[in-house]
Amino acid sequence: MAKMVGLSRNLKLSWLNQTVELVSSNLAENEIKEKLNAYLSFEIGSLTNIRKTREILMYIWHYENEYTEKLRPTALALIKKYPDYALEIHWCMMLAAYPVFMDMCKLIGKMSEFQDEITLAQLKQKLFDEWGERTTLYHSIDKLISTLREFGVIACDKPGKYHISKHKVSKDEISSFMVYTMMNVDDSGYYSFQELNASTYLFPFEYSVTKETLLQDDRFVMNNFGGKLSIAMNN
Repeated sequence: MAKMVGLSRNLKLSWLNQTVELVSSNLAENEIKEKLNAYLSFEIGSLTNIRKTREILMYIWHYENEYTEKLRPTALALIKKYPDYALEIHWCMMLAAYPVFMDMCKLIGKMSEFQDEITLAQLKQKLFDEWGERTTLYHSIDKLISTLREFGVIACDKPGKYHISKHKVSKDEISSFMVYTMMNVDDSGYYSFQELNASTYLFPFEYSVTKETLLQDDRFVMNNFGGKLSIAMNN
């Protein structure tokens, strides 16, 4: 499956949840496609848009790249165990599947550290600086913003201006998976304890990982450099 960079369609949580349900049922790929087509047809009229939406959903939860392949088994187990945290788990898989989504989250997270209001014009310009002014990117940004609004992580105050709506995470397993996902997609090596607990990629979520949790999780390794605690993935 070719690498997909952006989103040509906006997504809904209910669609992602349905995809997980089908993927978890061990159906053949053609069966998943057929059932997703039928499910999406209740809300999407255009056959072309049904196909595009289905491909995006399956790229997140069925097709594999280097990140989704590594993260998906844990993600599927967690979403079954903690269905109330489906948003957080879908978020992680979207970070792993879509580089533009990852970059947009990082930008919004950075911008929100210095300003309460995020403007669409500012966000688009920063993404164009990173990716170039492609027509596909222009449309993808609008679809991503629509998706974030549908997820309830941003709200529109006035046209083109948004503020972040925070979601609290109170399960250590979910927080650990979120941090592990971030470390995989960011691939920067070592992180400070503070960086792990305030990742820009995870900007809508109020979460925390404790040192005790990290010590007990064999996915992480902790070291002291110059008296400062650093955390890395245990590859």
